[in-house]
Amino acid sequence: MNIVFLDIDGVLQPYSSENNFYEINNKTKKLVENLSQKYKIDYSKYNIYDILMTYYDWDESAVARLKYILDETSSKIIVSSNWRSEKNIYKMRDLLTIRSLGDYWFADNSILNYKLTFGEKRALEIKKSLFKYPIDNFVILDDLKELKDFFPNNAVITFDYLKNKDVDECIKILKK
Repeated sequence: MNIVFLDIDGVLQPYSSENNFYEINNKTKKLVENLSQKYKIDYSKYNIYDILMTYYDWDESAVARLKYILDETSSKIIVSSNWRSEKNIYKMRDLLTIRSLGDYWFADNSILNYKLTFGEKRALEIKKSLFKYPIDNFVILDDLKELKDFFPNNAVITFDYLKNKDVDECIKILKK
């Protein structure tokens, strides 16, 4: 099985994207209702800002590039991001569904609460998934440069969001 360990911020959501800070009003509540009806998922149980960020702030070209990587390499997603939730293991699948990525979701990394640096924690979470699941090839899509130290042959470090040059590198790694 091919896996993309996916971070959100700096990969799908650009650093400068702040459209999500809209006032919560009837229009945003209606959006949540419409998404819930469209996908048959109760989005009202999630933080409204997570939904708004997914809907308005994720870069469309980055999402399209990720889909291309996933389709070209028959890969699935393991979410490796602060967006994960210990309370609802399907939160990320449901949010990914808003951007037509839900069918690619395989799992979320376990959330470790050890006293390590952020990079060490993320690397350990990924290593735990590599041990737990039958993964043949993997790529780590993240903006955290430190991951290149832990996974020099599998980490693709993005800047701001996923770009064309990152796509080629991901496909090369996943087709080894």
